[in-house]
Amino acid sequence: MAVSLAPPKRKPSEADIEAVINKGGQPTTQPPAANPDKPKHINIRLNEDIISRIERLRAKRPRKPGSPKLGISTHDWIVEAVLDKLRKEEK
Repeated sequence: MAVSLAPPKRKPSEADIEAVINKGGQPTTQPPAANPDKPKHINIRLNEDIISRIERLRAKRPRKPGSPKLGISTHDWIVEAVLDKLRKEEK
């Protein structure tokens, strides 16, 4: 079976190129509306001393009966600490 090449395309003129450049366009998606309740993810870096201090305080929290897990996650502990600091600073 013979394979043929597609016919050569015509080279676009400078006017064609300028028309494409100047045509512009619309963004493919609209920016999302701001939602103050939507969590925003951040990364933090804490040194070992701070993490150890947090772990000691977490260990003092009551646990669910029979659960080997600490009573609060590190994430929740940090969120509580941030909210407490915000309440103090905003007074």
